[in-house]
Amino acid sequence: MLNSSVVNTLKSTDKGSTLIITVGNTLRHDDGVAPLIAERISKSKIQNPKIKVLNVGEKPENAIDEAVRIKPAKTIIIDAADFGGVVGEARIIDRKNIPETTMSTHTFPLPIIAKMIEDDAKSPVYFIGIQPGNLQLGEGLSPEVLNTAKEIIKLCTSSTC
Repeated sequence: MLNSSVVNTLKSTDKGSTLIITVGNTLRHDDGVAPLIAERISKSKIQNPKIKVLNVGEKPENAIDEAVRIKPAKTIIIDAADFGGVVGEARIIDRKNIPETTMSTHTFPLPIIAKMIEDDAKSPVYFIGIQPGNLQLGEGLSPEVLNTAKEIIKLCTSSTC
């Protein structure tokens, strides 16, 4: 379920590299969608040299130094996000719709991390959210979420990403 805005955001730019940061917990069912995407892109036999993938799990602040080091032309953060869509739907999420606070004491809120990457790496940051169906403890993705992950993986391991 990739709409044209998601596809266009994922496409690489002629201006340099793209950093894809994936966030999530593989032990909370659909919250593991982004780490799965990172793993499969990284293990793909087809590698796009313009794409750098970094899985940060539940610690998105770990991406800041890498983003500053490589100074990507654009940065994309992929995460499961409950935006009230259809399970498996992927959307570009406007930063103003992402909470600036977090319940965890171990992670920084995504908007703050995005601001730091934009300021320090001079890279615009985009958010892609994938609507989860199940965030309970356990492993494995909902079929719809897995299908969306496969579409993103296919796109990012092709010459168009």
